[in-house]
Amino acid sequence: MDVLIAVVLGFVLGFLIGLTGVGGGALVAPALYVILGLPYGEAVALSLIYSLFTKVVSGVQHMRQGAVLWKISLLYGLLGIPGAIVGSRIVYLADPGLQRLFPLLMGGILLLVSGLMLLETTMRSLAAREKPFSPHHFAWRGVLAIGALQLLVGVLLGVTSIGSGSIIILSMVFLFRMSAREIVGSNIVIALIMVIPAGFTHYLAGGVDWRLLGLLLLGSVGGAVLGSKSTMLLPDRALKLAMIALIVGGAVSTIAKAW
Repeated sequence: MDVLIAVVLGFVLGFLIGLTGVGGGALVAPALYVILGLPYGEAVALSLIYSLFTKVVSGVQHMRQGAVLWKISLLYGLLGIPGAIVGSRIVYLADPGLQRLFPLLMGGILLLVSGLMLLETTMRSLAAREKPFSPHHFAWRGVLAIGALQLLVGVLLGVTSIGSGSIIILSMVFLFRMSAREIVGSNIVIALIMVIPAGFTHYLAGGVDWRLLGLLLLGSVGGAVLGSKSTMLLPDRALKLAMIALIVGGAVSTIAKAW
């Protein structure tokens, strides 16, 4: 029964990641922490390494669909690597009292992100406004701003596994002239770049349950491909609302478990 639960959970998570680009922090880590009952540190570590494998599969599919904008993807991803390494170390160096706050931090950030995304999606004045930046051309001030954001995002990714999906998606939704499909596809590539050093750092510090990882991946491969193809069937607004619903679900379940 445990094997079946892990495989089915992997399929569902793979499908949702491929569909929305939301990954470790918003979906996988809460599922492992709440549904499977893993300790917080193990859930974060396993979610990062799991999302690495699933994002490779869904990322290839999005590349084939022409949904990845490479300039902005490489800029976001490379600037996030230092923070991802630092944040991953914090999980294991912090004292137990501080570690108990990490799940609440995860849930609070997810609620904030989902609220801002809902505001942008539902208010016509915001949704219809001209986005200030192009994803193809960057001034030096824009690069510095993305670098500052990505330092914070990287630390949050290492501590909570949030950031490679939800926070980057939020910044793209508000700032760049990109379709929802381009946001999802580019975000998956960005996450891939950042998750590699973060996952490796967690692995060296705390290890990984490879058996559970294998069962989750067994179910997720087909789900990730199916979810990526499904983005072609949904309109932009419906895709953004799906992202928001998933982030809220992860936030509420994580806070309830930690409380």
